[in-house]
Amino acid sequence: MRENGRSMIEMLGVLAIIGVLSIGAMSGYAKAMFKYKLNRQTEQIGSILDYATIHYEALDRLNLESSNLSSLFQQLGAIPPEMIKGKYSTYLYDVFNNKVRIYHNKEDDGDQYFGLQIYIDKSTEDICLNLYQMAKLRSGFLWHTLFSKTISDNPETQFANRIYGDAYCPDNIHCLKNLTISDMQNFCSTCKDESETCSFVFLWNFKHG
Repeated sequence: MRENGRSMIEMLGVLAIIGVLSIGAMSGYAKAMFKYKLNRQTEQIGSILDYATIHYEALDRLNLESSNLSSLFQQLGAIPPEMIKGKYSTYLYDVFNNKVRIYHNKEDDGDQYFGLQIYIDKSTEDICLNLYQMAKLRSGFLWHTLFSKTISDNPETQFANRIYGDAYCPDNIHCLKNLTISDMQNFCSTCKDESETCSFVFLWNFKHG
């Protein structure tokens, strides 16, 4: 008389197949979600940079006494709402939960420059590449970018790559408009270790506005 049902070996085989398929599905989902977040970060950071580009004349005329512009940009409605975790806070947060701040410095001669700084906590290289691509698209507006790292056991040791926008770019230095993917990968690879604190800064001023 033939027994109905499946043997234990057959059931284990089915479970193994289901497990493999589940891992593949989860991996595909994770990659798709990360890609979505990169695109969303492009929209978030890009919207702030584009606001500064459009309203540079008004920003240049402001007599700013505080170095923190994050709260000002919030009041002006220039910040995507999901980046705000505290009303008029010093820090904003991108889709990866990286800290973001907007600031300005005024020099003795009256010139002032503005910065947008992103502190990168994870997936450093991919996020760094994304930020460089944003900067390259806006090379005609930016003063320069900085991608820097600080070694945690020696906070005074910093490494930075300074890449200039169109109006500030002599022939003998790296220019944003000429950056290749290989260049970006080379710069971004300087910050991989968890013991390092990394940040990407967009800087702009209005001398060539």
